[in-house]
Amino acid sequence: MYQFYLIAWWSYILLVDAVLALKTRRHLVFNRNLIHLVILSSAFWCMFELINLRLQNWFYVNIPYPPVLRFAGYLLAYGTVIPALYLTKEMLSHVLPEMKFESKWLGNYPAYMIPSGFLLLALAVAFPTYFFPVAWIFLAFILDGINYWSGYDSFLRHLERGSLKEILATALAGIVCGVLWESWNYWSVVKWIYTVPFFEELKLFEMPLLGYIGFAFFSIETIAFLNFFQGNRFLISRRWSISFLALIFSVFTFFLIDRGTVFSHTAGVKQLTFLTEGQRQELTVKGVETSHGIDPALLGEQQRKKLALLHLKGLGMRNLERLDERGIETIAAFSGLSPEELSSIIEDKNMRRVRIYVRAAQKQAARNPY
Repeated sequence: MYQFYLIAWWSYILLVDAVLALKTRRHLVFNRNLIHLVILSSAFWCMFELINLRLQNWFYVNIPYPPVLRFAGYLLAYGTVIPALYLTKEMLSHVLPEMKFESKWLGNYPAYMIPSGFLLLALAVAFPTYFFPVAWIFLAFILDGINYWSGYDSFLRHLERGSLKEILATALAGIVCGVLWESWNYWSVVKWIYTVPFFEELKLFEMPLLGYIGFAFFSIETIAFLNFFQGNRFLISRRWSISFLALIFSVFTFFLIDRGTVFSHTAGVKQLTFLTEGQRQELTVKGVETSHGIDPALLGEQQRKKLALLHLKGLGMRNLERLDERGIETIAAFSGLSPEELSSIIEDKNMRRVRIYVRAAQKQAARNPY
């Protein structure tokens, strides 16, 4: 299902918000600030999309062609980030007991934590192969340091008071949402695939196993970001202006995502050169618009093989045509390519991504050598 990811997430957000409203007598997300929160969430995630242009840790496949549909999808998908984590954290806060400890904090936290955050960002950008994990940590240092300094709600403030509940609820929310993100993404047609250095094979869904730890830190910096906006009266009083700027920033990033992170688009029936004109007309009459709506049983053997190659991890029509020019028309033939050969054929210098496709073809060919 093309929209499975969006439907699943927004259903989850609506459900949790409704359950919490029964207890708190107010909606935390589905209220008059929903539009602002969605746009702010999109802009927040777009910061990581910009960083990923350097890190190259994930890419998107089967993205819709029409720009309006594509950009709306980006906005609605990225708009789930803050609402999902915030609601899950609030839900867990009502479940977890208060956890106290004796706190003995010394030193000026913001004075060294804020610079440390910028240093981590610089390391991630300068040496992405080795320091890519800190891209999910740096903002927590910066934002929580600013929040603490400004007197806003901050995790350190809770820790100074000897309370672990807030940070644990937030970290657990990240792991819960991380599992949901990856599971729902795995079953979606439009999806992302990871190309994380050193962790290309050992995965749960599309995410390397150790990557789930990163969701805990990501949740902390996301809630720190929300705390910053909720605590800043200047920003709250100008939320429409902030939302407008956030939307402009998001759209600007969407264009860059199209250029640098999108690997393939959905193939429309009219683009499928391996179909006959009669087949295309028949499918169009039946309301089939893309290759994913085609029943392989209706195709000839060679057409089925080309369709399977097209759908191999969202390889896409452009890459299928490049392979076809070299006489590679099946997954079995594709599986015999070396990463270097495939890189040359599809003109992709990202060798981590190329290896993902070679391994996927080899696994598929081993299951069905014909």
